[in-house]
Amino acid sequence: MRKITSRSALIYIVLTSLTFLVLYELTVRFSHKWYYWPVCIGIYVFSVLVFIFWIDYQTKLIVKLSEMARTFAKGHITPIPFIANDDEIGELSESMQIMAENLNKHLQQTLEERDRIETILASMAEGVLAFDGEGKLIMMNKTAAEMLKVTWEEVAQRYFLEVLRNHNLAGLLKTGLTDTKKQVMEIKLFPTSQEFYRVYITPIISKDSDIHGVVMVLRNITKMRLLEQMRSEFVSNVSHELRTPLTSIKGYVETLLDGAMENKELSLKFLEIINNEADRLNRLISDLLYLSSLETGRMEVAKKKFNAQQFVEKVVNIIEPVAKKKNVTIETKLHPSITEICGNQDMLEQVLINLLDNAVKYSHARGKIKLEMGMHEQGVFLKVSDNGIGIPAESLPRLFERFYRVDKARSRQVGGTGLGLSIVKHIVERHRGQIQVESEEQQGTTFTVILPNS
Repeated sequence: MRKITSRSALIYIVLTSLTFLVLYELTVRFSHKWYYWPVCIGIYVFSVLVFIFWIDYQTKLIVKLSEMARTFAKGHITPIPFIANDDEIGELSESMQIMAENLNKHLQQTLEERDRIETILASMAEGVLAFDGEGKLIMMNKTAAEMLKVTWEEVAQRYFLEVLRNHNLAGLLKTGLTDTKKQVMEIKLFPTSQEFYRVYITPIISKDSDIHGVVMVLRNITKMRLLEQMRSEFVSNVSHELRTPLTSIKGYVETLLDGAMENKELSLKFLEIINNEADRLNRLISDLLYLSSLETGRMEVAKKKFNAQQFVEKVVNIIEPVAKKKNVTIETKLHPSITEICGNQDMLEQVLINLLDNAVKYSHARGKIKLEMGMHEQGVFLKVSDNGIGIPAESLPRLFERFYRVDKARSRQVGGTGLGLSIVKHIVERHRGQIQVESEEQQGTTFTVILPNS
């Protein structure tokens, strides 16, 4: 028999027996007294009240434990007071206390695991969304919200078309809810956007092979597309740049072989053209190799401090003969506080030579070029300004791309390979600096190079 049941029965029997014994004794001794019946009734009522109070005490303990159990059922796990009874209620209290501790421990582990998953999802570069079997959104990370330009509060428990008006993607999601195979698609999320996304849809499959929902992963592949396009354009440009001089060389060689060699004057003219085209090929290949070394980081940038005045004079002396042929004057202005520059002198000389050479090439006859060097909040600046033909506004964003030419015919005529400014940009970036350009057609162009002090 249970302890609490046995104890209740025992108390009931003891109280009942004592009551009858007391009443019997009173009947024998005091039945003729006037207070006999009041005493009997008092004893009986006292016995009943003692039993009721004891039962009420036990009931309150059970009710208290019952309320705690209901609290646990609602998910509010709080420690319960210990009931020091050696009966079933005491055992139940101890069991519930152990259960509360275990539940709190498991709940804490679950919360920590959830926080870890949320942290991982939040740090992902891909957007992650989860949908239930009906196609309603049940989870979305921060990246996905930014991609879709929504907030979780706006789209929670909504169907996909309520989140994003993209019927192609909605159709792919619908297929994912019925087909166990993974779905992949490259798509624009918004019709007016220029960004491309690769979308992966993976079904959530139970042990019974039922589809309970899907996980959608959005990966922005715009940069990849641009790189593929740039690579394609690069191959096309290199092929074109190589084909043009090679075609010219082959044409003149065939002409010479067909009999033009007998004409000495014509032969010398053709050989001079062939030599010029070979030089052009050599410059192109040299620039490509140099640019490749810069981009891959194989070329070490050994920085050291060198004299600023001598640096400027050396570069100007190199460019001045070319400038004089076009009657272009070069003015230099060096701030008195600038005595030294920190960097790779050979590389920076190439930057300045390239900028001054371009300024001369695209200046009008009797034009003016101004070379200025001064202090900047980030270090030292080099500014090359001309009053030449200028650059159209639509060409400025692409100016530092490989093989990009504003005026292709003129660029080839003056001997450019289309790689000079790209090399300049990479050298400046390897020095942790930056380059800026401002231009207006028929007004001139200004290039500004900013270099750090160390």
